[in-house]
Amino acid sequence: MRNDIAIYTTSAFTAGAYDRARGRDDGGAERQMMLLARALAERGLHVAHIVYPPRDPIELSYPLELIPRGAYAGNRPIIGRPLEILTICRALRAAHARVMIVRTASPVVGITALYCKLSGSRLIFSSSNVSDFTMERMSGRVGRAVYRLGVRLADAVVVQSDEQAALAKRAFGSLRRVRRIPSFAEAAPATDHRPGRDAFLWFGRLVSYKQPMRYVALAQRVPEAQFIMIPVITDAGPCEVAELRTAADGVPNLELVDPLPHAELAALIASAVAVVNTSVLEGMPNAFLEAWARGIPVLTLQFDPDGVVEREGLGISAKGSWNRFVQGARELWEGRVGHDERARRLQAYVGETHSMDAVGSQWSELIREVGEERPYEPSP
Repeated sequence: MRNDIAIYTTSAFTAGAYDRARGRDDGGAERQMMLLARALAERGLHVAHIVYPPRDPIELSYPLELIPRGAYAGNRPIIGRPLEILTICRALRAAHARVMIVRTASPVVGITALYCKLSGSRLIFSSSNVSDFTMERMSGRVGRAVYRLGVRLADAVVVQSDEQAALAKRAFGSLRRVRRIPSFAEAAPATDHRPGRDAFLWFGRLVSYKQPMRYVALAQRVPEAQFIMIPVITDAGPCEVAELRTAADGVPNLELVDPLPHAELAALIASAVAVVNTSVLEGMPNAFLEAWARGIPVLTLQFDPDGVVEREGLGISAKGSWNRFVQGARELWEGRVGHDERARRLQAYVGETHSMDAVGSQWSELIREVGEERPYEPSP
């Protein structure tokens, strides 16, 4: 039987939260696509999710076909790229879907687009970061060209903000359809909310564009507060890891914590003063959504998608000002007790804008539109 949907996240390097042995997603893009797979499956669609094979698969409460792809071969000399293309195409063929959804900028988008043309499937590209359209994180002329071809051939491009929509149209003027769909946020369990506020929290990949050392500097500037940092070092080199650990050792109010299973991370978020963001490149940070779902504000140095943090009162946006960032941390620390009304407002915002049902219905409508129309040929 042919599946309705197949989902593939190009940035994934494990089975993520599908693997009990790992217990957590690789990143925000991976979590969003896991939630999308669940939302569509619970709406009665036949969904396949292409992932690396889990060592200890979790038991799912919803019908979903996991399609194991082969080991990554792209780093092998000479034959690596052809083998990786073959691996991807085999996984796409095994998924056998009417609509393919590919997340995050990569040459894989172009490979999938060509596969869809040959197989008669439709393609939706789902962006995860503004850099998917500014492309400063993608090296190599050939890789960029293949990715650009894939986006131009896509039947729809999904963005998370008006800013991303503008960037997409600027970078790819001939796009058939650009649709803004908010990211998913699961409702937090009632037991997840804790009245006590213990520390600020930063979690994410240890990469330069997330500016992790600015968080270390913030802890130094606000010594009266406590700070927790959970760096994911998968993409980091030994020099970056050593620099962070050396710097953190000299900051007594900063604690480095190894990556946690999602349930344990959620408990830390629920007890945070605020979730902190220091990145210059994001989409809609999962850290924001996880915080708001638990009634926790955010403190962001620079990134505020469409100005939502400031406009909706979802925390403090420093708009790139270091002094305002430091002052915002002090304000949040001094006022960390109480704020039940703010917590309810944050949770209400998430429920209205980012709930599984609200976002799932928008994705379902787009998939219906794409699946029903004739094939699209972009202008040269």
